[in-house]
Parts: sequence; C-alpha cells; structure tokens
Amino acid sequence: MSGGRSAQAAIAIILAGGRGSRLGGRDKAAITLGGERLVDRAVSAARDGGALAVIVAGPAAAVPPGCIGVREEPAYGGPLAALAAALERPEAATATETLLLSCDLVDPAAVVGRLSGARWPAGADALVLRDPDGREQWLAGRYRLAPLREGVTALGAVSGLPIRQALSGLRIAWLDTAADDVADIDTPEDLDRARARSELGAD
Repeated sequence: MSGGRSAQAAIAIILAGGRGSRLGGRDKAAITLGGERLVDRAVSAARDGGALAVIVAGPAAAVPPGCIGVREEPAYGGPLAALAAALERPEAATATETLLLSCDLVDPAAVVGRLSGARWPAGADALVLRDPDGREQWLAGRYRLAPLREGVTALGAVSGLPIRQALSGLRIAWLDTAADDVADIDTPEDLDRARARSELGAD
C-alpha cells in the first residue's frame, strides 16, 4: 500500500453481513454491478491497493475464494460486531494497518485509490473519507490497527452499537472527496443509479 506505508503490513477488512432491509432483504454482497458481485468488486479493489490478506465479515456465501471469512456473533449484530470478529483473526494481529470497507460501495476502486495515495499526517490514527455534505464515511477508511483495536475492545459488548462509537475517538485525518466516490447501495434507488452509472462507464 502506498502513501509511505509498507504493503507488507497492510490487510483489508470488508463488511458484508448486513440484512439489506432497505433493499427488501436482499443480500447486498451478492448484488451484481457491471457483471460482478459487489463483494468481489470490493475485494479486487483492496487487493489492487496492496492488501496481502482480505478478511470478509459475513455469511460464507459472501466470502470470495482466497479471502478469510469471519462472522459476527450473534449474526446480524451490526458492523461494529463484524469488525470486532475480523480483528480477532491472526492476520489482523500481525498487520499494522487495514483498509476498512463496506461491501456495497459503488466504486471501491476510487475509494481505495484515494486512501492508498494519501500520506499519514503526523499523529493520525486513521484516514477516513468524508463526502461534500460533511458525512463521515467510516467504512471507507484506512486505519492503524493498534488504536483501532483499542477503540473496539474498550467498548466491551459491541453487538448492536454504531460503528462510530468505537472509531470517533481516534485521531482522524479527514479526506474530503466527491459524493460519487463514496456512493453506496442502501435502497433500490441507489441500485438503479449505480447500474445506470455502470452502463454509462461501459459505453
């Protein structure tokens, strides 16, 4: 991974276990865009960005070949519980930094490119993208694993807690970016827009 950090120390954690309730219960990871599952697009972007191990938190069907699968307990315990499960893997214990991505990013390559090309400011624990409206995109970030783990473990039981509760105490370097770069798929309308955008890009 670039930006002054060693690729040897980098992993990626991709969260792929949500219920997709605003999509009528559809499995987000299995939704296709441009002929690829969303989770496969995120994994490819992470690998292209230098991640030597990719941990996918979600059901077994969401875990692409060559990735490490984990599942939060209880299932559907939320993204923070999924992150906590991923951090228990030995790959996370030996690495120094991680990409943290949601599987439903429309353009994960743009997210990873922005994060991988940035340099760590002195004292920062994380680089996190922020959209033009000022919304923090916690699942489009690059984190030092030691403070990330400390933020999660300090909470104790994490099932059902919002992920920002563990991450907002970190020293964050915000990277402002275009809305399209951090677009995700939460609703049928989001999916329609993403597919229209994908078709335009293929022309």
